Amino acid sequence: MKSKFVIIVMLLCSLAVRVFGQEENVAQDPRENSRLTLNPEVPITGQPLELVYDPAGGPLEGKTDLVGIVYMYNFYRWEISDVQLKQDGELWKGTFDVPNNCAFIAFKFQSTFTLQSDTTDNNEDKGYMFIPKDVVGDYLPGRYLAWGMFRMPSFGEGTGNYFSGNYKEITDEALMFWVDQETKHYPQYGRHFFGIMKSVLRKMYGENASRGIAHLLKTMESQADLTENEYMEISHTYCYDLKNKEKADSVDRVILEMFPRGGLARFNRSFTLNTVPPDEYFVVAEQFRKDFPIAEWRKNPDSKGFVYSNFYRELAVKYYKESDYKKLEEILPEMDMVMLNAVYKKTVEYAIRKTPIPAETFVDISKRFIDEMIRKVNDGSYMQGLQYSPRQAEELARQWLYYYISVHAQVAEKSGRYEEAVNTMNVIEEEQRYLFYPAGNEAYVASLEKLGRQAEAFEAMKGAAGSGQMTPVIYDKLRVYYNGLKKKPATFEAWVSSLKPKSEVEKIKNKLRAKMIDIPFEPFALESHLGGKVKSASFKKNDIVILDFWALWCAPCIAALDGMQMAVDLYAGDSSVKFYFIITQDEPNKEKIDALWKKNNFHDMEVLYDANREGKKSRDMVYKSMFPGTSGIPQKAILKNGRIRYLAEGYGGSPSGLMDEISYVVEMLKEEK
Repeated sequence: MKSKFVIIVMLLCSLAVRVFGQEENVAQDPRENSRLTLNPEVPITGQPLELVYDPAGGPLEGKTDLVGIVYMYNFYRWEISDVQLKQDGELWKGTFDVPNNCAFIAFKFQSTFTLQSDTTDNNEDKGYMFIPKDVVGDYLPGRYLAWGMFRMPSFGEGTGNYFSGNYKEITDEALMFWVDQETKHYPQYGRHFFGIMKSVLRKMYGENASRGIAHLLKTMESQADLTENEYMEISHTYCYDLKNKEKADSVDRVILEMFPRGGLARFNRSFTLNTVPPDEYFVVAEQFRKDFPIAEWRKNPDSKGFVYSNFYRELAVKYYKESDYKKLEEILPEMDMVMLNAVYKKTVEYAIRKTPIPAETFVDISKRFIDEMIRKVNDGSYMQGLQYSPRQAEELARQWLYYYISVHAQVAEKSGRYEEAVNTMNVIEEEQRYLFYPAGNEAYVASLEKLGRQAEAFEAMKGAAGSGQMTPVIYDKLRVYYNGLKKKPATFEAWVSSLKPKSEVEKIKNKLRAKMIDIPFEPFALESHLGGKVKSASFKKNDIVILDFWALWCAPCIAALDGMQMAVDLYAGDSSVKFYFIITQDEPNKEKIDALWKKNNFHDMEVLYDANREGKKSRDMVYKSMFPGTSGIPQKAILKNGRIRYLAEGYGGSPSGLMDEISYVVEMLKEEK
């Protein structure tokens, strides 16, 4: 029985792949990995492994705070973990406990646990890959599969983001060879990689794989003591691989009979929530919670656990909209960090940013969310397969926590709960406190002022300025403080600039330099909101012209106007820098534009009306000439001497950050000879 997996795969493949025989020794010689050495050289399962990493000559030479990320295949399951390194002279050392069932290990190194590190070392895409042995010197099941799958990222198993975009993966035939080796050496475990064998056959033979898959399926069905996940894999195979829905339904009935509170039953029940009348929804949803408690699923997760994410998000949002905060508070402990963040975004954050609803009506439930997020920040729910290591997942969760803490500070401040706003913001360590939400920074400053803590408020303003996360209110308050300083730089702008770390400013400028372009644009003449026309032909030599493409229906465009106003004010005395706000993909409505400008006290911001292209009614002629192939707004274009020198799409959320972006580009263009 056990050998059938081997026989079937061998017959189906008819592999002429002996050319891959030289890969039989699947582990690279560790001595070839010149920057990484292990002790012992061959990892031993269940025992500590000492790593010594020498960055000299590699991409991480000279970098600080190096860390390791490790990918593992533990009894037919991919896992990811972290390795903390300590510097010892020119070397970096760490220890990693090899799991008992680990058949494959691959290391990658980078500077800190940054989510998207700009520099990593994976041995120039050759990989730091090793095949462990157990204490008696035997290899473990899964080693051949892992060796093949890991080196084929397109197969969708195991590699996460290990390799670079230039990596040349192994061939389909090579992958099939390693599957063949696994079935030869470990036939007794075939049921554990049944799904992988199916995928390999589909990859090799496409629509012609059904016959082979049918043979594999018969063998799978004959195994004893099938789990629910295995039954569901069988059902899936009948339904999607063999197109036999009748048989799949038959298997599903068996599953529901054997596992009445299992994954399939949960999955089916979740669909009923979409069909019940609104007045019955909460009763049915509460019964679902009782019949399929998420705590029980977490003890033994199955493949249908994703339904909880949708269920809790929908239930929590509905309770919020019904203002049933007591029931909402009851289910918060059952939700993980990802769920909490998603619901907070749709409820509290949306309310404080987009609606006139008084903050005091939802400040209490907002605080309950934040308290629960603090407890759940390291629950690992952001790992999402192999995309992030545990430390990276925690870093991502912490960034979202800090962002929503800043949102809650705004809620608390608008509710008059100034002490709570300050205490909540102080949960964030000072070096990161001002990085996430400018409006939260403003609420923090305002709360400190209301509490009479003026010196702390001034330091908070400087912190927001140094992080590039100021609102216009903070910017204006800083100007007042600047005017009161006895010793100060010659200009307010120079003083604010001095608050920013020079290394961070240079890093931003380098990114902007990399985006600079030099292409022509089609001349234009557009109607002005103030009357008359503005013609590009009238722009003077060396004038720098900033065009902001926006629309009345575009919320991010309107949000970005605060930052653009700050940039306009910054260059108010410089006649060589001009700003125009081109309303595009929208019919210009003078009354609405005037009302928006009056409401927000926008000034010296001249609006132009984009023109219709010939035969079109979309008012996007200039927009399309500068941004072909897209329709997204807001967009910025910076012009000089008849050329487009810089383009930018979207809005990052920081008014002062947008002002800085514009000013850095303008100054770089001014410095050109």
